[in-house]
Amino acid sequence: MGGSIQKLTIGTYKDSNYETRILMGAFKAFINPAGFSMTYKSNFAKDQAMGTSKADLKYANSVPSDLQLDFLFDGTGVSESNALNKALSSAAQKAGQGSAFAAAAVAKQIKDFYKATGQLEGRIHKPYNVIINWGDFEFLGFLSEFTIEYKLFNNEGRPLRAIGKAKFTESISPELAAKSDKMSSPDLTHKRTVVDGDTLPLMTERIYGDSKYYLEVAKVNGIINFRQLIPGQVLFFPPIAKIS
Repeated sequence: MGGSIQKLTIGTYKDSNYETRILMGAFKAFINPAGFSMTYKSNFAKDQAMGTSKADLKYANSVPSDLQLDFLFDGTGVSESNALNKALSSAAQKAGQGSAFAAAAVAKQIKDFYKATGQLEGRIHKPYNVIINWGDFEFLGFLSEFTIEYKLFNNEGRPLRAIGKAKFTESISPELAAKSDKMSSPDLTHKRTVVDGDTLPLMTERIYGDSKYYLEVAKVNGIINFRQLIPGQVLFFPPIAKIS
């Protein structure tokens, strides 16, 4: 039997160091996106001699990556995964307020999303930086573009469903980037806390780039059944030289 569906969540942070967390679950998708796309781009210096048809491009730099996501904001309550909306919508309809609730539900979902990702926060004079998590996927950056397409309306012209097309741009401080590069080295001892959905082969793959060391890691941590990790459990991953 499969586990529960993991929802895409967005956490808010003060800046691109991602040390001062504002709210862990500032936004949680009612309905997961159907997918996402990543854009990577490198710049090259085009130093081409006159009278030639070809050029030997020289690498200049790589620009921050972009993440494209489409969010469905629904006020009809027809989605099984949006059970809360469905129940509230049903209650509202019985009270003769169905249309008003549906319009408010869509507006609230959009407001909650934009408050977490793009709205100017006066205390820091900018929108929050965000960390987006969906299963094993993680993205650090900020909302750089947001377009809302309203797709369904009631008889009064109020939106019952909308699609938010969001583009996030990667943003990581130089200090965090340097720290991440250092901590990702397989020559260091790592300490990790197990979260729901983690498996020992998966965690080993993340740290060493290969899952084949999971049995050795199990021995180091005194784990008898590596298939039953407990969320909150702290595991140690020694340097490869010590386990290979």
